[in-house]
Amino acid sequence: MNKLPKGYYAVQGLEDDVTELVASSFTYKGVEYAVEVGVNIFPTVAAALAAATETPDTVLEGLNYEKFEAPVILLAAGKHGIGRKGPKDRVIFDRSIYLLGQQAGVNPNLPFEDPMQPQPLNPARGNEETESNLRGGYDFGCAYASAPNISVLVIDGVVTTKSWRFGEWRSAPGCDIKVEFKNIIHHSPDGHTLYSFSAIRGDNAFQRNVLLENIRLDKDFFDCGYGGMLFAFNGEKFTVDNLCVDGTTQIFGFSNIPRTSNCTAMNRDETTITFKNSFIRNLRGENGICLPCNGVGERAVKLNFENTTIINGSRENEAAFQIDLFNDRSGLALKNCRVIDERGNQGPAVEIRGSGKNVTLENTTLEGYTAECGPAPIPPSKAPEKIENKKIAWTTKTADAHRVVGTNKADFSAMDAYYEGCTPYYGDLHTHSNSGGTSDGHTPIEDWVGKMDELGLDFAVMVDHRQMRGYFLPAWNEERFVYGTEPGTHITDLYDPNASMSTLHYNMVFPHKYALAMVLANFPEFKFQGDELTGKFGYPKFTKERMAELNAYIYSLGGYVSHPHPKVLMASADPLDYYLGEWSHLETFVGGYASHASYKSYDLWVEILNKGKHMYTSAGSDTHSAVNVNCLSTFYTQKRFHSDFIKRLHAGDFACGGIGVKMMIDGNPMGSQIEYKDGMKLTLRVDNFHKSVWRADTAYELQVWTDEGLAYSSMFNGKEPQELSLEVQKRRYYRVVIEDLTHKYRVCISNPIWLDKEPAAEAEA
Repeated sequence: MNKLPKGYYAVQGLEDDVTELVASSFTYKGVEYAVEVGVNIFPTVAAALAAATETPDTVLEGLNYEKFEAPVILLAAGKHGIGRKGPKDRVIFDRSIYLLGQQAGVNPNLPFEDPMQPQPLNPARGNEETESNLRGGYDFGCAYASAPNISVLVIDGVVTTKSWRFGEWRSAPGCDIKVEFKNIIHHSPDGHTLYSFSAIRGDNAFQRNVLLENIRLDKDFFDCGYGGMLFAFNGEKFTVDNLCVDGTTQIFGFSNIPRTSNCTAMNRDETTITFKNSFIRNLRGENGICLPCNGVGERAVKLNFENTTIINGSRENEAAFQIDLFNDRSGLALKNCRVIDERGNQGPAVEIRGSGKNVTLENTTLEGYTAECGPAPIPPSKAPEKIENKKIAWTTKTADAHRVVGTNKADFSAMDAYYEGCTPYYGDLHTHSNSGGTSDGHTPIEDWVGKMDELGLDFAVMVDHRQMRGYFLPAWNEERFVYGTEPGTHITDLYDPNASMSTLHYNMVFPHKYALAMVLANFPEFKFQGDELTGKFGYPKFTKERMAELNAYIYSLGGYVSHPHPKVLMASADPLDYYLGEWSHLETFVGGYASHASYKSYDLWVEILNKGKHMYTSAGSDTHSAVNVNCLSTFYTQKRFHSDFIKRLHAGDFACGGIGVKMMIDGNPMGSQIEYKDGMKLTLRVDNFHKSVWRADTAYELQVWTDEGLAYSSMFNGKEPQELSLEVQKRRYYRVVIEDLTHKYRVCISNPIWLDKEPAAEAEA
């Protein structure tokens, strides 16, 4: 038996119940090599990386490389966990490396038999016994490179599962880097970005070239309902050769949902993205194949497709290619391609935003579209200062048509009386501090109030994990902080039997500092140990019924339970798996107004509402680092004090977003459940934009929604208060949304007023 040559480092991998590696030999591609534990064989990729310092002089049998420019890590067949046990289990590439699985050099995609069908799977691939499986973890399953001295990074011949993903996040100046991924099969689900490359600042000189070669995704690759992306490209040159995607909910285009990010290298004059010899079908993520070019100036951005079939390359009746051409140096080129929409698309195949016209079609077939190219709708940027609704009455032309009462005839007196003496206060409903103990925030709780004052943040709901310690510290401020904590649980009986992830977090928020102790006493599953300063509790498993009991108990105390970042940890096709019980909250703004999680969580909330459930909206930055105003909620209260805020939170009488909303139906505010009666009127006033939300040259749209659709909409520029009154119809609920039409994301979501309360039973005679 030959020794494993110098420069090769083997990874055997360990089963979950094994703690120590014992091995004297290692088999790679059918050849057995003598190895020594701790010298050239290791239990994990991370351990091998720490020891990998030498570059091989020879190329092992079965590898189609002429030479290596860096150390080589060889993976055994079987499972290799990455990030499953938390951030300490992540794989961080801090040097140039080759990571080669047992199937290095073996293409998972056989040659096309029919170009209108995906490439057949190579029968030599996909066998669990012969594959090196990189297993991720939904929270921390990212292998990433950040060291500036990395020049070569190659991963070849593996399969990935359990939300494994890759990030190259170098931001400091460094050397040029070549990144290659070859012969890889990706198994879903994966709610995050599969291949992520951070933006390169203009003052960074390094060059990034990326090759993805012979890549295959699961059929119907699932994004967990989160809005993840397949590629976040930022570099000079990206080449994707022989990609097979047969259905995905991931975003295929090279931008986020509102198209505010782009994939260009700010330090290069030209960015080129090329796809060739590929099959792409049934793209169900936002924006089709989107090429955004915000802020590129006169730099060139070129998107090329060669010898590629694209079938149903967007959502229904959307363009397959949605591209920005803001200058004539940028463009889209299709050569020897088939672009087909089998559904009879009512628009063009290519939709262009900008004045450029550089679209080249060479020997390319376009079928199922009304035209080759067409202009994209231009989002409005100007709007009137005041919405004028002074007519006596008129009917909206919306899906759910309603009569509007002229403001000179409307009665706002009940609303004015209810809010008299109230001031708009802005809060963050999901924050973490460094309060010691089990807290994992970075900003000391002592520093929070000063930083809040700098930003115009009036209060914060503190939900430090697994403890109540912060409530009893001298730095706790009754005016500025609301009591809370954020546990987690594994729901054991989800409605969706095929749910790929059943973990959720939930924020428990309380009216006073002793309420958490009452919860822990009544729910012994938490297994609290210690006192108020040193104690901590665990994260028990719950059934849905027990979760609803917890929600009802906390609500009875005057607090509430919120489901934060619902699409981040769970993946279920049944919206009611995210529902924690009546009058619980669900975060519809997560981290920021334009985040993917905010888009997906809002859609989820609407689904839950339309199933007849009473669930309030919530919002939170979930900051574990700096205090920020990225995700506000707005309250009208008499004074700035935690008890005032918790009363509004408990009752749902507030709006998420940095805009004040006052809404009533016959004297009943947001969050109310009332009985419908003929002749009811809705009154509404929108005012008090937080400075972090209002933008000049921006058109906002005020929308009123019911369970039957859009009841009212009109544009305004956010400079003046807006008033509205509607004649109420028999609907399940009414609620308000304010959308930034210019930048394409919501900035305000109100809680509903429900009209589904059953009439009181008549007293017996």
